[in-house]
Amino acid sequence: MSETIQSALSDLCVLDLTDLKGALCAKLMGDMGADVIKIESPNGDAMRSVGPFLHHVPHHDRSLLFWFYNTSKRGVTLDLHHAAGQSVFKQLVTKADVVVESFAPGTLTRLGLGYEELKQINPRLVLTSITSFGQNGPYKDYKSSDTVAEGLGGMIYVNGASDEPPLRGLGLQAYHSASFFAVIGTMSALSFSRAAVSRSVAR
Repeated sequence: MSETIQSALSDLCVLDLTDLKGALCAKLMGDMGADVIKIESPNGDAMRSVGPFLHHVPHHDRSLLFWFYNTSKRGVTLDLHHAAGQSVFKQLVTKADVVVESFAPGTLTRLGLGYEELKQINPRLVLTSITSFGQNGPYKDYKSSDTVAEGLGGMIYVNGASDEPPLRGLGLQAYHSASFFAVIGTMSALSFSRAAVSRSVAR
């Protein structure tokens, strides 16, 4: 007699609107059992153009970087700049628990898909945003990279020998750290949301 083993997050549906800054966040939730749906624009994710490539043959379907960050995910192509794509996205939102995005601040709101709009469709939805410098403040519109984030966060300063110049960490340390904290924040928000729903039902 076989037993069905449930994963930790097997009851969650996550819509993934991230680029490289936040791709690990959705991947981690997928690895823990969540049904993650990666949503790509018709032009495809920019990660598809980054090597290394399978057998050293550049192609948008052969990027090992893209493969790594998108395991445990399903995929769909939607143009969120057009009404048809937005309509399909909103249908997905009705069944989703989480949306993870890493657009520039204000992008979803300008598309009519900000939190205020999405919560009207699904009041229990958790929206997790991963940005370079937050949603507001004097730096919010600044461009960044993993290296810039490592430098401003102090990671480069403490890496390497004390009598040599600062040293960048291997890989995407800042982006990964952001994704780890994003998962923790998302799970905390889900717990709070579900507790609030339970209290409301109990009344």
